[in-house]
Amino acid sequence: MSAALTATPQIEADKRLIQFKTYEDYLNSLVAKGDHCYLQSTAIARELAELGYRSSGETLTREQFETRLAAVVEYLYPTFKPYVLASYGITAEDSFHRELALRERPNRLGILADKDAQRSQTEEPKIQSQY
Repeated sequence: MSAALTATPQIEADKRLIQFKTYEDYLNSLVAKGDHCYLQSTAIARELAELGYRSSGETLTREQFETRLAAVVEYLYPTFKPYVLASYGITAEDSFHRELALRERPNRLGILADKDAQRSQTEEPKIQSQY
């Protein structure tokens, strides 16, 4: 799937597919109560629905259903992460690195602006700044 999906009329129309966990659930939604009474078989009623006899609109095939459902899920719940934190999964042992790890996300989002300054004890005192 692409990283950034835009809302198309097709995706907007397919949002109804979110309520179905499987293709069989989708087919069951197309089967009327009278079909169970007359056909006496859920499998035959599903097959008729799959062939398009029980729908006033378009009946999706299994592949179309899975593709469209995946597109809607990706649109509503994107898996793309805009950035990965460098400190993710690292356990810092000293307090300096632990504090840097805590401030990394707010720094990247622009909530916090950190400036770390280190002074070196040499003959000529100079300040090294890190952003």
